[in-house]
Amino acid sequence: MSKTKLIRAVPNLVRKELIALLLACAILALFSALFDAPMEGPADPKGVPTENVKAPWIFVGIQQMLKTLPPELAGIVIPLISLIMLTLSPFMFHQRKPSYVMFFGILGVASALTLWGYLN
Repeated sequence: MSKTKLIRAVPNLVRKELIALLLACAILALFSALFDAPMEGPADPKGVPTENVKAPWIFVGIQQMLKTLPPELAGIVIPLISLIMLTLSPFMFHQRKPSYVMFFGILGVASALTLWGYLN
């Protein structure tokens, strides 16, 4: 019987994750101290201009598609197809590369739509 050397993974992994957590918290604290949140004045229900209303950041891409495409396509079909593709991407290909290409492609399109919605 061959003896296998055991590696203690749990303490090292927990230490690395703790360092990453503390580093992320420090960066977020630094950004929150240096930059103000882009907030406007208090909400006025009587005078809300509809052209300036923006969705939360996660839905800005869908909101931007709703401005240019039919509602059924932009609000239901495209997000549903992209979620199904992301869910099935590990199982669609036997090689890893096409799966990563599809994942980062969908991620890039979603990021581009989000930035387009905020800058528009």
